[in-house]
Amino acid sequence: MQFSSPRLPVVKIIAGSVMLFWERRRALLQVLWLPLLLGIAFTISESRWGPSSWEVGAAELDARRQMSMLLWTLPLFALTVVFAVRSYRVYLLADQQTLRYAPISWGLRETRFIFAMAGIAFVFATTAFLFGSIVALLWPAVSESAGGRFGLALILPPAYLAGRLLLAFPALAIDKSEDVFQALTASWRLTRRNGWRVLALCVLVPGTVAWSLEQVGQLSIPGINLVSAIGVWVVMPLELALVALSYVTLQLGSSTARADPTESAG
Repeated sequence: MQFSSPRLPVVKIIAGSVMLFWERRRALLQVLWLPLLLGIAFTISESRWGPSSWEVGAAELDARRQMSMLLWTLPLFALTVVFAVRSYRVYLLADQQTLRYAPISWGLRETRFIFAMAGIAFVFATTAFLFGSIVALLWPAVSESAGGRFGLALILPPAYLAGRLLLAFPALAIDKSEDVFQALTASWRLTRRNGWRVLALCVLVPGTVAWSLEQVGQLSIPGINLVSAIGVWVVMPLELALVALSYVTLQLGSSTARADPTESAG
């Protein structure tokens, strides 16, 4: 028998995430202060002196720029993974073990996080390629304007599939014995009937916030780049709270449905 997950209350999840973030703010600061400081430092230094600030030149210089960009991106990526794992554990476990972590560390959970990211990225890229190819064959005119008004429509199907796998991240963060494939499969089952809601909460809302901060950073105001860089890292725990609360809400709803099969059947 298949049990249906309850519909995610989007507005309540957003409001609850703000409350959860505020309630756990001290614990978050205890475990995130060093990744937070390093992330802000790397972001500011890259924007001021890194490859993104270099002028475009010859092909050789552009190749060097791309290689340097990779070297700048790797530590930022690693810091983001550590940041996410610790945030999920504070939100979902609030255990003393998390609070006793070293200022910064890397373990099995973080490694499995990367494998899950690679799996979701593969699903997204493969689906986007196949869907785009099929649409281009059936409707060639779309390929000419894919970057315009049809761009969002073409990206929604692969984004939907990837979004249904996102709840693997909190599962991997709180249980180091969780297998990556099992976590992805469980996320797919958990998000049944809630794919678009999870996409909106866990992708579109954080994406809108990130885009807004990027636009603010481009304003011609002294010191605005510093404010924008700090803002990206400061709001990240709030964005992760959306994923954590979506995960625990669907988990509780699924458990309730299994415990009361008559209600599920009705």
